[in-house]
Amino acid sequence: MKWLRVKVDYYSDRLKETKEKIIGIFSELGVNEFEFIDFFTENVLDFHKESIANDTWKIIGYFPNNKFARLKLKMFSEKLEELSDTEEMIFTLYTNECDENEWKDEWKKYFHTTKITDKIVIKPSWEEYTSDEDEVVIKIDPRMAFGTGTHETTSLCIKMLEKYVPGKKNLLDIGCGSGILMIVGSKFGAEKVDGIDIDPAVEAVAKENLDDNEVSNYSVVIGNLVDDINKKYDIVVSNILADTLMELLDDIEKVLEQGALVIFSGILKTRKHEILEKTEKHNFRKIDEKEENEWISYVFEYK
Repeated sequence: MKWLRVKVDYYSDRLKETKEKIIGIFSELGVNEFEFIDFFTENVLDFHKESIANDTWKIIGYFPNNKFARLKLKMFSEKLEELSDTEEMIFTLYTNECDENEWKDEWKKYFHTTKITDKIVIKPSWEEYTSDEDEVVIKIDPRMAFGTGTHETTSLCIKMLEKYVPGKKNLLDIGCGSGILMIVGSKFGAEKVDGIDIDPAVEAVAKENLDDNEVSNYSVVIGNLVDDINKKYDIVVSNILADTLMELLDDIEKVLEQGALVIFSGILKTRKHEILEKTEKHNFRKIDEKEENEWISYVFEYK
């Protein structure tokens, strides 16, 4: 499949807030695959680089390169101009055409073996790694699906799953991407793991990763949020943006068993109050939270 790679280099006095708004513009136009280049994690294995901070941040999104691509690019540019006027942001827009293999090769430059917790190591399918006895090594080839474990939002989910999956039977990952959270859930005790994602490219990618990690009792559904889910779960995880989480909260109760745990990530700390206010209206009790840089993850119990 052909893709239009769109990179935004930007600077503003409120880099983190501006970042969220640019992601929102991408999302409005149907883009769900991103690369973020703003700072590197403190993890010594991650990206094989030292931690650095940049004054100019970059977000890269991928539009399907079809007959609508140029129209969407024009709309994207106009929305950035509007944002520039209100946010006092300066930006530069770059584009190039690529296919799926070229996108994958770009990932290989940045995605390396990463130790997420004392027990969990995320390893690209193309790298070798000799593990210690007590380590759980998860092999991932993200291709065009979100989720390598190196981004803070995914890392937060992995840490929460390691802590809360033991003792749970059925896990649902809403916005499952590469399948990485389903794999973690299975490795830490979930008997059945299901995933749903709106992106048709996810189905093949997630299934390949699940099979490569010897996860057998799973299903992957292509659909919107929980629209196509007809069973209940005792643990649910969703690593998506705050606006989509707000929408999800209106329907998520139909897939939850009484006492189920719900892990939410993808939340910028500037949006946490909106999420907490809405969860209080939907019978959720907060039992845990973790932060990494500007991102926050919550665990709720469904009462």
